[in-house]
Amino acid sequence: MEDEPQMLYNILEKYVGIKLYKDDQDKFKKEFFDTLFEPYEPVDYSTRTTMLINAILEEDNLPFVFSIREDHSHKHYWILLDLR
Repeated sequence: MEDEPQMLYNILEKYVGIKLYKDDQDKFKKEFFDTLFEPYEPVDYSTRTTMLINAILEEDNLPFVFSIREDHSHKHYWILLDLR
């Protein structure tokens, strides 16, 4: 079985450079946190923020960081940056 950082790395690579609006953020958070915690029942990850995710990435020495940006219509989105 893969170790946690490698499993997260594989997930993160799929999202690099993609604008994640609300629905996509929720999809990402479910995939990311389900990999970390392997819950036995559904969990609401809606309150998890980029600060928490970035702290986990730093702790696992993963070369990624989420940034929050605003598009031309003033809608906020997340974007995952590759720091390599």
